[in-house]
Amino acid sequence: MKKVLTLFLVSVLVLTISLVGISFGKSEVNEVSNVASENSITVTGQGVVYAKPDVGYINVGVEIQRKTAKEASEENAKIMNQVVNALLKLGVKEDELTTIDYSIQPVYNYPQYEAPVLVGYMARNYLSIKITKKLTNGNLDTGFMGEILDTATSNGANLISGISFDISNKDELKLEAIKLAMEDAKKKAEVALNVVDEKIIGVAEISISDISYPVYRDMKVQAPEAAPPIFTGSESVQVTVNVKFIF
Repeated sequence: MKKVLTLFLVSVLVLTISLVGISFGKSEVNEVSNVASENSITVTGQGVVYAKPDVGYINVGVEIQRKTAKEASEENAKIMNQVVNALLKLGVKEDELTTIDYSIQPVYNYPQYEAPVLVGYMARNYLSIKITKKLTNGNLDTGFMGEILDTATSNGANLISGISFDISNKDELKLEAIKLAMEDAKKKAEVALNVVDEKIIGVAEISISDISYPVYRDMKVQAPEAAPPIFTGSESVQVTVNVKFIF
């Protein structure tokens, strides 16, 4: 009986050692097969495209203070309607007008060492005007923007918060900028690899980020006597790419 038990234990021990050996051998094979042999270089490329804006925006507002909120609201609405009607007659389209801010707030005096005293209410209404009128050469008609300022202020608008410009075909410009950025990245990689007698054989990764810089003219003035000259300048669309080249 003891002899049989001994033979059984020896068999189990031999089988266990065999299985462990197989497991270790398999692990070593996998480890060798996962060794990477890829050579790569990561390069940043930039592409910038400039264009003249073909869309303009002007923000004009009416600010009125009266003793009651109702008086301030009614007087503000009367003047703003007058401004809007004048702009429509000038040639501005109704869908190019957008209300961007409207508020009625109490106005207080603050005597020293005394409680605040309510003196009235301020009604403020801001309107954004989109300008798309073009000259015969295709450029934005900035002279028309001057007419809009004159018309708005002469009909009661007493606030101008700013003028900004944009480009309607910005998506097309982004595609062009991407192409320039990729060409820039490839050229940099080729120059670097040429020094070590290597060549690009493929691309592993590409990441793209883009940003545009709208032209903005800050004009916080109240009812100017004459519209200032307006220049659109130019807007840039910039794209940055990070490319991982294989060599």
